[in-house]
Amino acid sequence: MKKKMMSKMKRVALNVSIIAGLLLSLVACDNELNTIGSDILGADQLNDRIKKQEFDVVAFNELLGPVQTNNFGSFPFGVYDDPVYGRTSYDFVSQVNLAFTNPDFGDNIVLDSVVLQIPYYSTIETVVGEVSTYSIDSLYGTMDNGLEIYENNYFLNSFDVDDVSNPAVYYSDFKSTIESNLGDLIYSNDNFFPEAKESIELGEDGTVTSRSSPRLRERIDLTPATSAYWRSLIIDQEGQPALQSASDFQNYFRGLYFKLSGFTGNGHMVHFNINDADIKLYIRSEFDDDSDIDNDPTTTTIEIESVVQLTFDGNKVGFINNDFNPSIVSSIQAANDNLNGEERLYLKGGEGSLALIDLFGPDLDMNGEADALTQIIANDWIINDASLTFYVDQMAVEAGITEPERIILYNYDDKTILVDYVLDNSALRSNHLGVLERVDEDDDTSQGVQYKIRLTEHINGILDGDIENVRLGLAVTQNISSISGSKVKNPNIVDEILNGSAISHEGTILHGNLSSDVDKRLKLEVYYSETIN
Repeated sequence: MKKKMMSKMKRVALNVSIIAGLLLSLVACDNELNTIGSDILGADQLNDRIKKQEFDVVAFNELLGPVQTNNFGSFPFGVYDDPVYGRTSYDFVSQVNLAFTNPDFGDNIVLDSVVLQIPYYSTIETVVGEVSTYSIDSLYGTMDNGLEIYENNYFLNSFDVDDVSNPAVYYSDFKSTIESNLGDLIYSNDNFFPEAKESIELGEDGTVTSRSSPRLRERIDLTPATSAYWRSLIIDQEGQPALQSASDFQNYFRGLYFKLSGFTGNGHMVHFNINDADIKLYIRSEFDDDSDIDNDPTTTTIEIESVVQLTFDGNKVGFINNDFNPSIVSSIQAANDNLNGEERLYLKGGEGSLALIDLFGPDLDMNGEADALTQIIANDWIINDASLTFYVDQMAVEAGITEPERIILYNYDDKTILVDYVLDNSALRSNHLGVLERVDEDDDTSQGVQYKIRLTEHINGILDGDIENVRLGLAVTQNISSISGSKVKNPNIVDEILNGSAISHEGTILHGNLSSDVDKRLKLEVYYSETIN
């Protein structure tokens, strides 16, 4: 313990001396530490202290299969064609709830209209007066999909039926169960495509009464059959147990299933903001005017216009159906050598694949610690910078916007983020988790080159004995802030992945530690300083 404390004190002392030397020398340094020395004036002695060394790592692949999808913040819908991996389609089911329970609808009720609205994720581009123009976020593809919405007759539990102390877990392959319990078809559109324009509501005189961000907004055609359906579903249940509470209603009306019913060409995929979606029933009905709303001293019957709102609260489950290229599935399955590593690393979101990484190479003396790590600890180095550079396999990956902008490295053993993630205060944590570097940084259609991930504090923690040299997980991510866990249904090695990876549709291929291109092999690159005794 005393030796470790002295080691930490020496690390702090030398780091302070380095900082002081930098300030006194009036440096101008680049962000990349491999240029240290070229920009430091009168710091030759300091440069002699900072050295670079590369260490072997072992990196291999794991094919995932079905993953947990009932914990997403948004839900993808449609079809996505990955140029490397193949086609994936997405559907989902959601519970629905009454905005207000135990309602009083009045007498002589007339159902005027039923309106469904589901917002897209969008960004305002311009504002002129009251008119805004938008672009839609998370939209991939340019052709139509078929969309069908069915009543769902399968009850989605909130808790595990075998152990109610645990929340329920639903997986991406649950679609067949839902399709075996379909109710009525309530909406159908063979030519659905998200439009990046304001959603406008008009009053009876044709003037604009409200403006909203882009969304699917459909007035459901009220034929005698559909009108009877909605009246029976909601209005005729007044005073009945079905409308008395949220749990009663969700057991009575078990939600809606959003089904991809086909697509034109390659179709498209979009993320629905289902949490802000609703269905509104516009009704007219009669009430006794006990409060004298019409300022008539006698009690009369008046007609009131009102809205019955159904919100998409409660449990939701996304469905993922892969139609992958068989050859790439075989390649992933074969690239799983956890002793020596692999030539390529296959990263694909959802029911895809990820890479597992062991730092510092083999443990030949079988003492439970990688041999290189034992030597570094004995050397008592101060780690100034440590990083992993993942080179894109440009021969295997199609250049352009289909390449994922972000990948994430995390503690696989504990399913937690690294300390570098916590300490990174940069925008989008790009110091720790570098954004994809492209041939042309201003052109997102240009070829991806590499991702650089810094893990300096993680390595320092290992050397100081505060962190175990754990196995690391590497995956694509839709959102680097989505770091909760999603379970894997049929685990081999991997039993849980990050939520941002489970929801991601993107994929890439990277050079591994045994790449045939020696210059692009994955290695741990360390800049260190030696302590002075």
